[in-house]
Amino acid sequence: MKIHNRDINYTLNNALKDLNDAALNVNDISDLNNGNESERYFAAIRLANVLAERISSSSKTDVLAVYNRQYDNLILSGSSRVSAQEKVYVSDIIRTSLAKQEYALHDLWSTVWINEKMYFVKGYDFSGTIIISLVKADTLMSFVNIMDYNLDQLVVLTDMEGNPLFTAGNKDLSEISYPLPNGSQVVNKLNGKYLMISTDQETSRTRLSTIIREKNVLLGLGYIQWIIAVLGIISLVLMPFVIFYLRKEIIIPIKALVVGTKRLEQGNLDYQVEEKGRSLEFQTLNHSFNSMVMEIKSLKISQYEEKIELQKAELKYLQMQIRPHFFLNALTTIHSLTYKDKNEDIRKFIDALSNHLRYMFKGGLNKVSISEEIEYIKNYFYMQEIRFPNSIFYVFDIEPSIVQKLIPQFIIHTFIENSFKHAMTLDEPLSIFIKINRIPMDDEEAIRIVIEDSGEGFPEEVLEKVNKLEALDTIDGYRIGLSNIKRTISLLYGERGVLKISNVDSLGGRVELTIPIEKGDPF
Repeated sequence: MKIHNRDINYTLNNALKDLNDAALNVNDISDLNNGNESERYFAAIRLANVLAERISSSSKTDVLAVYNRQYDNLILSGSSRVSAQEKVYVSDIIRTSLAKQEYALHDLWSTVWINEKMYFVKGYDFSGTIIISLVKADTLMSFVNIMDYNLDQLVVLTDMEGNPLFTAGNKDLSEISYPLPNGSQVVNKLNGKYLMISTDQETSRTRLSTIIREKNVLLGLGYIQWIIAVLGIISLVLMPFVIFYLRKEIIIPIKALVVGTKRLEQGNLDYQVEEKGRSLEFQTLNHSFNSMVMEIKSLKISQYEEKIELQKAELKYLQMQIRPHFFLNALTTIHSLTYKDKNEDIRKFIDALSNHLRYMFKGGLNKVSISEEIEYIKNYFYMQEIRFPNSIFYVFDIEPSIVQKLIPQFIIHTFIENSFKHAMTLDEPLSIFIKINRIPMDDEEAIRIVIEDSGEGFPEEVLEKVNKLEALDTIDGYRIGLSNIKRTISLLYGERGVLKISNVDSLGGRVELTIPIEKGDPF
């Protein structure tokens, strides 16, 4: 009874799945109410194809139909188990009876007689258009197969009142009268000769009952007892050997694979599962696992190295974006000093320029200490003072404990160079303030670099794009420098690096840069 009950529910649930899949075509179903006849026609064609496809791929559903009440438009597709004449009867019953019923989403499957054959029916209502699934009782009960033809046995599908809907079995059992007294799910006696057990169906308003002669229940019980006793003794004798074999050949190899998988999840790419002393199947499986681990390790190392090389190349490209105008200005300065016979200034300028180039073409490292970057900036200020005497005023405020911390090369100089390019005038001296100190950041420490100048500040467009983390084009000096700095910080520190720019009232532009102090940096 449990097997039969499960199979009925399985059949109806599969038919319900076909109905739900067809009901997903909501747009086409809604278009059947469209006032445009052409739209209704093409929607009907598409739905017919959907229903035919669902029927052809289903072994449970006998009929899928869509009916529009307003335009009396019926689209129907049936399985090979439904004859052409039966489809005509089904079409008539849909128009005359089923279309007038109300359907709710959580309704159980109900029953309907069509030309003296029982069908199970379930439907959905889409504002005047119904979609219906029909399953024949013959299809639903096809699994019932009474193997022992010597037993008087009958399987009966009834409605909730006990009236028969479908019967299957090898005996007529005409002595049984209907409706069956199957209201309770217990064993009942019928006419003093038969035993009956009934159970309600979960998916439909029906009950399933099995009826058998009482004498058949005890038939051959003695032989069954002896067989059960012998099988029990054999099981007790063989159980230790079976347990030993299962542990050696299955449990231990599987446990080894589970341990290997956990080690792999923990990042141990050097772990290998032992391949000897197991069955051929597990040897093959263990070898495949070890090969997979080695391949993952190789791919991970290759991908990591490739990523590092790409980032190094991009960082070096960003650092080597030399601005030609600086060197042209340097040559122009030397040229003008020759006319003024300032040989000492020329010598000092060339020495400073040499230091500038030596630092700029420094190879191998992407990071330098704060003290190196500051010395480079002081050298840059010295060159500018030769060009513009008494026009530059600068102040450094650096926390002594962090002067040996590493920062990206040129990261401060880029902003200083932008200040000279955009804030320098011959009318007023240029003031630049640089402050570098240590600050806490989440669970680690960071370096904060603040640069302020006395210029006119940053354009509003640049402020908005930088502070909102938008991409910067490179059409002018502001954007070139800021774009390079943002990309460098992103490559080296990810989201932990922060760049903010602003304009200080009555002072000029302000840059605030926060970068984490990485483990391993010198103190």
